[in-house]
Amino acid sequence: MSRGNVRVRPAATSDISELTALSVDHGLADHLGRRGRKTDTTSMADRYVSLLGDPDRLVLVAVDEATDNLVGFAVLVEERVGVLTPTATLYISHLLVAPSYRKRGAGRALLTAAVRHAEDREVGHVVVGVQAAARDANRYLARLGFAPLVVRRIASVQTLRRSLSIVDSLDRVALRRRRTTVRGVLPGRVVGRGA
Repeated sequence: MSRGNVRVRPAATSDISELTALSVDHGLADHLGRRGRKTDTTSMADRYVSLLGDPDRLVLVAVDEATDNLVGFAVLVEERVGVLTPTATLYISHLLVAPSYRKRGAGRALLTAAVRHAEDREVGHVVVGVQAAARDANRYLARLGFAPLVVRRIASVQTLRRSLSIVDSLDRVALRRRRTTVRGVLPGRVVGRGA
């Protein structure tokens, strides 16, 4: 599939170094997108090896036909949205295009390939994961017809413990320490005041 000078194809193991470089350059290698931290490119490459070996996921890459450089990618997985009334969707967890190839058809080519994949699998909806703060990406997707689905928020357990004023009783603290020491694993759920 091509649009202009961009061709889209399934990723291969030979693409891992370029996928890793593109991910690192755009902060995907950092936990939850935090920039400024030293990135372990080996673990990111290992993630791509695992991802490419997963039969439930498909990684598509956009390649510049003139230079044969990888200029973008999308990670696709079929999933059901909603618990009570599940709807089959094709979820694009990552849609990334190198800045120098934005507004040149690479994103559109990746989305076109995703739509064709959804049609081949008889899936009626496409969902794209995008950060709320990514204004340009959100505007682009809205112009294509994507509507907001849900807002998902994330917080660390430690942040919630502080915010909810969860305090462990001395018995629970002692039990937690014992479990951690004996088994080397964290204990189950601990409920304190305010729950």
